[in-house]
Amino acid sequence: MKVTFYYVRHGETLFNQLRIMQGTCDSPLTDNGITQAEEIASVLRKHHFDHVFCSSSERAIDTAKMISAFHGIEPVCLKELKEFDFGDLDGEPIDLFKNRIQPHRMEDDWTDVGGENVALFKERADRGFAKILPYCKDGDTVLMVSHGSFFMHLMKTHFANIDQQEYIRRMNAERKPFIPNCGVAIFTYEDGVYQLNMEPVSAVEYRLKEDKRVNFVYIRHGETVFNVQKRLQGYCDSPLTDKGVKQAEERAEKLKNIQIDKAYASSSERTRDTAEILLKGRNLKVIPDKRLREVYFGNLESRKYEAIMDEIMPMYMINDWSPVEGETPEAIKRRLYTFFRDCVDDAESNDTILLVSHGEMYMAILEYMFNIKKEELYARAELTGRNPAGNCGMFRFAYTNGKLTYDRLMHEEEE
Repeated sequence: MKVTFYYVRHGETLFNQLRIMQGTCDSPLTDNGITQAEEIASVLRKHHFDHVFCSSSERAIDTAKMISAFHGIEPVCLKELKEFDFGDLDGEPIDLFKNRIQPHRMEDDWTDVGGENVALFKERADRGFAKILPYCKDGDTVLMVSHGSFFMHLMKTHFANIDQQEYIRRMNAERKPFIPNCGVAIFTYEDGVYQLNMEPVSAVEYRLKEDKRVNFVYIRHGETVFNVQKRLQGYCDSPLTDKGVKQAEERAEKLKNIQIDKAYASSSERTRDTAEILLKGRNLKVIPDKRLREVYFGNLESRKYEAIMDEIMPMYMINDWSPVEGETPEAIKRRLYTFFRDCVDDAESNDTILLVSHGEMYMAILEYMFNIKKEELYARAELTGRNPAGNCGMFRFAYTNGKLTYDRLMHEEEE
């Protein structure tokens, strides 16, 4: 029987952050740890898992649940998958107790402080695998969520094809963690033999191992009532005008020969209505996503911007509306990143994705994903005499193995 294991370490915890020994003791995931778990969950969303097992420590359970949510599998918790036991040194600050900790690390024997040694660990790990393998049949794939030192000891006790000391020397030379938080490794079990097939890598590194191209067609919504009235229109909304509907219909005609595999729109009605017009005649439903909403202009929403232009411009040029209780550049970057991360991870290679969103979000994409600042965008658009982000303007770009490319900007589009 052959079983493939995807091994994931839990996300960063409070004790990881504070550099405190963390074995069988536990501490919660930090905000960064939750983000790491979301990242690896997205990366692995398209993988098939037959079973999910995790350590009974809450940090591993929480990480496992975020990953397994995409697969509809409830993790099975096993105490045998808990972290290596460091005995009485569990919970001690690493830097303050370095002189006591280091000798135990060198010998890999913590029994004199009530912990484990290599032999005891191997017995426990074998008991864990003895519980897991009866669930499996030949060809199954198992997700296992556990701990960093647990995996390092598996290298020593179970993976005959790996020289753990050589691995440690190599990681130290490359200044890389032995197994990063929410890093993933792959190993197999076949007829009593365990073999490491992929060394631990971060979620980002793992994503780049996949040969994938995803094409994007980004279209701003049609003209709205607030556009005509020259009002700031971010999270607030107003309906498409007759001209806005016609703009969308004209854009739909230009799109008719482009294959669209999936479509997302901002959750605002003006973008959803535009998307429905663009997709008319296609057997495709638009997926609303709040992360594609326009930039939030805070308490300036719906104000006529010509009357407050002096107040607006400093915030507009740097995408920071926090002085008026609006959105910050960090918040904009975060929702853009998580949306495109999820979109790319969920897509099949060579898919073409339609995105219907807003003018300021288009400019944010240019700045944060292509390093084109507003000053540069306006300078380039001035040469054509066209709106740099006109209603129903189109911008096509592509993701290919971690790199982004584009052909032309909205205002450079052929008439």
